[in-house]
Amino acid sequence: MITGFQIPVLHAQHTFGSLNAVWDYALSNNPENTIYQLKIEQAEQDKKTADSHLYPKATLNFSGQKNMDIPETPVPGELLGKPGETVFLQFGQNYSYSEGLTISKTLFDWQSHYQSKITKLNVTLRNAEKSYYEQTLKEQIGQVYYAGLTANEAVKIGDRDLEVADSLLFIAKDRFVQGLIDGLTFNQAKINRNNVFEKLGQSKQYQRQCLCNLKLLLGLAPEDTLKLTESILTGFQSGGDSLAPDLNEKYTELYRLQTNISDFEAKKTRAKFAPKIDFIRYYGYVQYQRDFTMSFQSSEWRANNYLALSISIPLFTGFSNKSQYHAAKISRSIAEINYQNEIRKSAINDSILVTNCLVSKNLAISASETYQISLNSIDLAAQKYAQGLIGLDEYLRVFDDYLTFENQYLSRLSDYFINKATIEARK
Repeated sequence: MITGFQIPVLHAQHTFGSLNAVWDYALSNNPENTIYQLKIEQAEQDKKTADSHLYPKATLNFSGQKNMDIPETPVPGELLGKPGETVFLQFGQNYSYSEGLTISKTLFDWQSHYQSKITKLNVTLRNAEKSYYEQTLKEQIGQVYYAGLTANEAVKIGDRDLEVADSLLFIAKDRFVQGLIDGLTFNQAKINRNNVFEKLGQSKQYQRQCLCNLKLLLGLAPEDTLKLTESILTGFQSGGDSLAPDLNEKYTELYRLQTNISDFEAKKTRAKFAPKIDFIRYYGYVQYQRDFTMSFQSSEWRANNYLALSISIPLFTGFSNKSQYHAAKISRSIAEINYQNEIRKSAINDSILVTNCLVSKNLAISASETYQISLNSIDLAAQKYAQGLIGLDEYLRVFDDYLTFENQYLSRLSDYFINKATIEARK
């Protein structure tokens, strides 16, 4: 017997080198996006159901009937030798059976016509909802993706900062033991080192959080591994932050379709006042018996075929149709107001988004330049300290300023990419 053998568990590994690659994967694997696709298919089936009024309907039926009281029919008495009198006779049997095929076709039904229009618009609406969800999904993924790249950059910078802080702390400790610096300078070196260490830990935690959030949006399993290989500077240097008018058209399209549906709902309600016309063709047979018996012999069945035209006109329904029509008109007005209001708000929000993106990009560029200058200052301070031109306390002060500018740089970079992700998702 073999013991101690375990089947290895294989975890999927996903590596993405661009935002478009992440988007493509998400659109195919996000569970909620799959649900939106199923809703489209469901709406298409509802449309087929609504269109069934265009086709004739066939019904095969069989029925049996016991006549408790056979109705009497008045006939002239002359037929029975009773001139001048009216005689009441019963025609029929106590039991009757019928079987046949009924074929009917609706010729005129405005309610079914408008219901078909509504279901067709519902299919379009479900497609629009899926399209808007995909846009929203891409926005969320873009923001998390760029946040992950920013976290990668922060971890890379943090590792380098920790090396510098450890080096400064080692030098400060050595100088403090030799009595060349005071405790204040030594304490500052320890504080700087601890701050860098804590910041690096926070950056790594944020990095893991971004990857976990990205897993949720991509539909990945918890045990899957995810890696982003693109550099944040690649996205920072690329342009294309401008937007065409009505950039949020997929959002306002939902309100336009809802307005159209409410219009057809009002027309459908108004159609309740219109007549409904059906054409009926019946092919059948009937059998009469005195007792509760039924014969299967063809001679006992008599043909019973007819054509019929049914016209139904609602005359009074307790004012319910009228009230429903007025309520539908109010719903249509509400939908129209919502649509126009969302267009107005969307235009304002789009303008704010573009402005914020341009401003945040300029601030990020400025912060990047300041960061690079402060990074260069660290190297200059190290050289001057090695040459004995500055003291350790001034070297630490330069490093402390560098950490401040580094925080500003990463913060400005994050603000810019939040706006950039939204814009790129809407193109």
